Amino acid sequence: MHTHKSTTYDLIMESESEDKNRSLIETVIYALFILSAIVSIWQFVVQPVVVPSHTAGFASNQTRCAQGEI
Repeated sequence: MHTHKSTTYDLIMESESEDKNRSLIETVIYALFILSAIVSIWQFVVQPVVVPSHTAGFASNQTRCAQGEI
């Protein structure tokens, strides 16, 4: 029965490998967060502005008054 004792060097190398994997995952997650923020801002940029209908009615009333129909 032969057991392997981990040396300090082995533990450091193992943790560095885990850190590289974790940093790659963190980079992907941060990139997705930034992309989602850009998409959200773009949705507001391209969304059409809706003018309430009562404003359009007010403008047509002013046109009739100027023509002397009231």
